[in-house]
Amino acid sequence: MSCTLSIEASIQNVSSVRKFLFPSLLEEPVTKSPDDGWEEDDWGWGEEFTEETQQQKKKKEEEANSWMEDCCISLSPTNDLLALAFEDRAVFLSHKWDSDKLKFQMSWKGPVNLEEGECVTSIMCIPLASLKRSSTGGPDWTCVVMGFTSGYIRMYTENGNLLLSQLLHEDPVLKVKCSTYQPRRHAGASEQLEELTILYPNALVTIDGFSLYQSLRACRNQVARAAAGGSDVQPPPLAYKKWGLGDQGNMVDHVSCGEYST
Repeated sequence: MSCTLSIEASIQNVSSVRKFLFPSLLEEPVTKSPDDGWEEDDWGWGEEFTEETQQQKKKKEEEANSWMEDCCISLSPTNDLLALAFEDRAVFLSHKWDSDKLKFQMSWKGPVNLEEGECVTSIMCIPLASLKRSSTGGPDWTCVVMGFTSGYIRMYTENGNLLLSQLLHEDPVLKVKCSTYQPRRHAGASEQLEELTILYPNALVTIDGFSLYQSLRACRNQVARAAAGGSDVQPPPLAYKKWGLGDQGNMVDHVSCGEYST
């Protein structure tokens, strides 16, 4: 039995994305000028220096090719936005169709840290539907949610505008996940509501999907008015629930199963 891997999408100008997120990977080693008057043979470095140089070169090549493995990456379920973040920087790429395949182009880049020394630990793209009657059911815009080592949760538009920033717990964010609405499957089950869940080392925070949508919608309107009038955005605080997870050992992930009656 065999299979074929076909390319469905690609990122244009990958070098530009890598250059912004990992500027140190593109730093070229300083080369010696032929006119500086020094001769390498006089120092007797020989094969030892050559072997060390080759190992360093190989290590740099491996780092240059595996930089994406160190990033926090999220692709919108509608395939219209790809977000990458590393430490205190983030890059958003928007889709562009051509005759062959889906291509992503950089639409925004910039620093995302507001507290000193904080870094991105989790990222998620959430498409939000339009409430207009003329809408065909597709997403109106995409919200990018980021968790930080400081415990902050921040939400951005696809253009990099900050909508919300709130400290939900004073520990690093481990995972950010989203659950969508599911109707009840049988008479004894309950429907699964939309919610955003944030996992911390010793706590779990949940945010109701409907209230989150209303808050994001209001903040997005405020951002538009602030950009036109030059005023500051005053986002409302998020309503959330928090559960303590004591004596649970080291947690690395979670799954939201919704509400079940016993």
